[in-house]
Amino acid sequence: MSHNGNFSSALILASGEDVPRKRFEVDRDSTLIICADAGAHLARVWELKPHLIIGDLDSISADDRTFWEQQGVPFQTAPVRKDQTDVELAVEYALGLGVVFVTLVGAWGSRLDHALGNLELLYRLASQGIGNELITSRQILTAFRSNFAGKVREKSWVSLVPLTPVVRGVHTEGLGYPLRGEDLQKGTTRGISNYAVEQKIAVRIAEGVLLLIREQ
Repeated sequence: MSHNGNFSSALILASGEDVPRKRFEVDRDSTLIICADAGAHLARVWELKPHLIIGDLDSISADDRTFWEQQGVPFQTAPVRKDQTDVELAVEYALGLGVVFVTLVGAWGSRLDHALGNLELLYRLASQGIGNELITSRQILTAFRSNFAGKVREKSWVSLVPLTPVVRGVHTEGLGYPLRGEDLQKGTTRGISNYAVEQKIAVRIAEGVLLLIREQ
């Protein structure tokens, strides 16, 4: 199965309940939209036609499946007994097309095992130098290995969580508790509940992979 088009980014929709309240505006010409199994339901609610629905298809409803089949959306079916989650299959498909940024939605919810698995996918993407974000109803999670810059609401909280045993040389700008080249150790909570004192924040690190969680 191949897709025409030069996609720079991918939006992957999964079936977790913790999703933004409003739909995304997505340019289908530049953004590859993939549903991981029952993520097909969110695509239907948001009226986003996916380029592909992928997974073992054990949780998609018959109604959603029929709807998207009638819309001509292709399906890529994986065996139920497999070594990867449907979201990871979607990520790998997107990376195979050369995208440089991956957004996960529906990747957080009551299935904490899947949620933690999706954090591992952010780690993998960051390790490969791929931009990433996991968006929930109230937070945006981003993993990176060099630097991050973004807009936030002033006084909103920002947390930094090491994903490698040590994240070295952490410098922050725009945060109430500044870091000036310190190391953050995995297994500690030093980076939790910092806060923004400006509407633009920046974090750069010398070594490691860091997870940044900010409020929407």
